Amino acid sequence: MSADPESGGAGLSCQVVDTTAGLAGLRRVWEQIASSSEAPAPFLTWEWQESWWAVFSASYRPRTLVFSQQGQVVGIAPLCSHLEREGTLQFAGGEDLSDQLGLLALPGFEEQVAEAVVGWARGSGAMEMDLHFLRDWGWELPALERAVERQGLRGEVHPEEVSPAIDLPTSFDEYLSLRLGKKDRHELRRKMRRLEQERPGWRLVGPDQLGLEAALTEFLRLLRASREAKDQFLTPPVERFFREVAERFQRRGWLRLALLQEGGELAAGTFGFCLGRIWYLYNSGYDPAQAHLSPGLLCVAEGLRGAIEAGCHQADLLRGNEGYKYRLGAQDQFLVNLRISLTHEAR
Repeated sequence: MSADPESGGAGLSCQVVDTTAGLAGLRRVWEQIASSSEAPAPFLTWEWQESWWAVFSASYRPRTLVFSQQGQVVGIAPLCSHLEREGTLQFAGGEDLSDQLGLLALPGFEEQVAEAVVGWARGSGAMEMDLHFLRDWGWELPALERAVERQGLRGEVHPEEVSPAIDLPTSFDEYLSLRLGKKDRHELRRKMRRLEQERPGWRLVGPDQLGLEAALTEFLRLLRASREAKDQFLTPPVERFFREVAERFQRRGWLRLALLQEGGELAAGTFGFCLGRIWYLYNSGYDPAQAHLSPGLLCVAEGLRGAIEAGCHQADLLRGNEGYKYRLGAQDQFLVNLRISLTHEAR
């Protein structure tokens, strides 16, 4: 860990954590910042970041910035550089695995933290910052844009992805009547009735019934079976990452892993998280042999029911514009890429 008290002139001192061992030692302070700040996405938690470094550290160099004022930590920037692109700073956490990325800051320190991040990067020797999957509804994007402008640098924002979400009412019946159009509501109810008629006694099971290891193994099997692209996505390192995250999130009570069991078989599954009264649907899979029952869609719908019953006010279906998300009433939220040139000033 190295210190840089200048930190871009934002009035904050900065410690740069540049080893994976140093990252492990940040857990307590990371959790304090996360619990005191605006509820972070799952991908900005220490558990997610630590899981990612545990699997993929051989290809990246840590650059986690810890900002303090008068001895109190007020912000964290989880940055890194790929060993083959040392001149580019990016968010840690895996751009192919993390759906939303950004910064952590205590309330009232957002502008200072953004200013300090850009200031540190400017003096780091890097050529650019290439920051993916910033939420356009979060504080980080406008704060970073203002910091770039104040420091006379050049930044470009590019639309990147959508993260469809549903504002949840207080009951599942209200969700059906308020969030779905007539056609989609009729179709979902029809599919629910068909499942009940053809597979009476179906239920959702998960780690509580099967154990975490068995439930996760079954989910990964369904994920692989559902599409060739998902099978290719689940490389051995990615599967190891799933297991790391599942174990850490289960200990925190954040994991939401559900499997639709019908007729003694597991037909579909969802893998998600619940933080800050938001249910995040990270991935889902189903058995193609049961496709006529729409088990994947119904498993997600049951996830929405469970989120409502747990008091969640939103379901974030995360990256991707798959049609089923809109049939379930989701509306687009937008993710962007911010590229900051650290060597060219704005004209």
